[in-house]
Amino acid sequence: MIRICKIWWAWNYEEIENWLEKMEANGLRLVETHLKGMIFYFEKCQPSKARYCIDYQTKLTPDYLSIINDDGWKLYQIGMGWYILRKDYQQDRPDLYTDFEALIARDKLLLLIALILLVFELVSLGSLVYSTWKEPVIEWIAYTSIFGAVAISLFVFIITNLALQIKKFTDKKR
Repeated sequence: MIRICKIWWAWNYEEIENWLEKMEANGLRLVETHLKGMIFYFEKCQPSKARYCIDYQTKLTPDYLSIINDDGWKLYQIGMGWYILRKDYQQDRPDLYTDFEALIARDKLLLLIALILLVFELVSLGSLVYSTWKEPVIEWIAYTSIFGAVAISLFVFIITNLALQIKKFTDKKR
């Protein structure tokens, strides 16, 4: 088995889908993932055409599983609601979603989760700033400032990219 580490973001899933498809076209088929989808395990195979899709589901329902199984998709679990689906094809490259409403709904849910986490982060950071202000220690003021700037920048980056992804799907829907 071949192990490859690849870091990716939720809004950049198309890059991973395309990368997985190229890996299979070059004779490496996905077997499993570890560490929340950052470590991929491949086995050697005959080069073939396979479509990979990454999906987020809060709960795997019997209806969802029935639909993907009936359509010939194989499911790989990444973790925390994320899944990779794989389907062989010969002619036209299949799509998991035929309408953009589901993709917009998924990204809006991820955006809501990011916003909730940002609120928790701001409350935690506020508490840290307050405790540093009450008992000032020069080193802690610097650490708090650096940590706060990095955390808030990360959340702004995530929220901006999710909003752009929603806009992209909304424009495609029209």
